[in-house]
Amino acid sequence: MVDIASYDKLYIGGAWVQPSSSSVFQVISPTTGELLGSAPEGLEADMDAAIAAARDAFDNGPWPQMPAADRADAMQRLLDGINANADELAQLITAEIGAPLLFSHFGQVGATAMALDYYVNLTRTFEFESVRPGMLGPVLVRKEGVGVCAGIIPWNVPLFIMMLKLAPALASGSTIVRRVQIGRAHV
Repeated sequence: MVDIASYDKLYIGGAWVQPSSSSVFQVISPTTGELLGSAPEGLEADMDAAIAAARDAFDNGPWPQMPAADRADAMQRLLDGINANADELAQLITAEIGAPLLFSHFGQVGATAMALDYYVNLTRTFEFESVRPGMLGPVLVRKEGVGVCAGIIPWNVPLFIMMLKLAPALASGSTIVRRVQIGRAHV
């Protein structure tokens, strides 16, 4: 069985920070009932901090102003990392949600890589700026990120659904805050 880490802090704004409460979410194996790991439960104050950090990153960080080709390169590095760690990711998903390993490989990790690959290529080819005729002459039309996006990720296909939210946000130059929905618990 894969080793699942336990955490006592939340990753917000590029740093590990103390959560706003001592509430902890335990990761229990659905197949054995064994405690696999734990993480702080992110509460409203933690979400507010994450949203503020994402807003600051959008307003003052390099990502939204980065050329699309550079964003695509960064997304490609993420894709390369997913592909390089596919076996470990599939084992982790199987341990956490109890899915058969074959499904974790193809329905989670493989589908995730395919979705990210699509957005890497789209980011490289999408026309983020175009010149169009206007009433008084040519006008520049620029498609930009919208700002902070929120992604609520369910427990059952977490990696794939996360990528369906993360990849388009990254491609557009937006920042994103993700919240994982685990039954009634939130991480």
